[in-house]
Amino acid sequence: MKTRTFIYALLFISGMVLGQKPISLSKFPHDKIMVVAHRADWREAPENSVMAVKKAIEKGVNMVEIDLALTKDSVLVLMHDNTIDRTTTGKGKPSDYTLEEIKKFYLRDGLGVPTQMRIPTLDEILDTTQGKILINLDKAFDYFDLVYPVLKKRNLFDEVLFKGTATYEEFNRKYGTIKNEIHYMPIVRLANNEGWPKINDYLNHYKVYGFELTLGPDESHMINFKDIQKSGARVWVNSLWPQQSAGHNDDLVLENPDAYEWFVKNNINTIQTDRPKELIDFLKRKKLYSPVK
Repeated sequence: MKTRTFIYALLFISGMVLGQKPISLSKFPHDKIMVVAHRADWREAPENSVMAVKKAIEKGVNMVEIDLALTKDSVLVLMHDNTIDRTTTGKGKPSDYTLEEIKKFYLRDGLGVPTQMRIPTLDEILDTTQGKILINLDKAFDYFDLVYPVLKKRNLFDEVLFKGTATYEEFNRKYGTIKNEIHYMPIVRLANNEGWPKINDYLNHYKVYGFELTLGPDESHMINFKDIQKSGARVWVNSLWPQQSAGHNDDLVLENPDAYEWFVKNNINTIQTDRPKELIDFLKRKKLYSPVK
C-alpha cells in the first residue's frame, strides 16, 4: 500500500510539472506591451550581471537584454563594451583573458564602484533565466556558431530573441539553414533612412518576431507602426534615450507617470527600458501588462 501511495504521489507531482506552461515568445499576447530591461536591471545591480537579471525577474520584467563577448579560451561571457575597463576592475578586451583570468576581476555598479560580483558566463545566465524570463541576445550573431548549440541543447529557442542590423539577403545567406528554428528581429534605423523597403523585404520572405525601430531625436522619421502589427510582427522601440525614441525617453516618467502613453498611442508593443519598475507600474494601471508566463 505504501509503495502504491508513493507511486501515485510521484505521478501527481510529475503531472503538475508537466502541466506547467513554459515561458514562450510565441505565446506572449500581442495586445499587451512587453517590458524589456536594458542590460538587465542595471540600476539595482551591475549591468549584465546575474544579480541584475534576478532583480529584473523580481520586478516582473518580461525580457532582459544582454550582451555577449568571447574570452581568449572561447567561453561566452556577458559584456557590452569592447573592453572591460568601464564595467570591471580590469583593463583590456575580454579576448585578452581566459575565463579563469577574467573571473578574477570584479564588476562595477552604475556609479563605477567595484562590487563583489564577477563577470558571468552565458551558461550561468541561462541557469538563472531558464523558465523564468525571456532573453534578447545582443551582439550575439558574431558568436552564433557557439550560441546556437547551447540554446539547442537546452531547448531554449522559444525563450531567446536574436536581433541584428543585416538586410534580409545578408541574414538569409548566413543563417538561411536555421532561420526557422530561431526568433529573429531586424533592427531598422529609421533615422538613417531605413524603413519600409527593409521591413517589407523581411515580411515578404520570412516570419520575423518583430522589428526594433530607432527613431532619431524627433518624430520626423516616424512610420505607421500599426501596419507592422497587422503583419503579425511586434513593434519594438527603445525608451532609453531621446535620440532613440523621438524624445519620448524614460526620464520623462519621473515627472509624468503617464509619459509612456505616447508608446501606446503609436502602436508600440515592446519597450526596452532603463526604468522597468515605472514602466510596469504604468502598464498595470492601463491593463496592458502581462506576466511572462
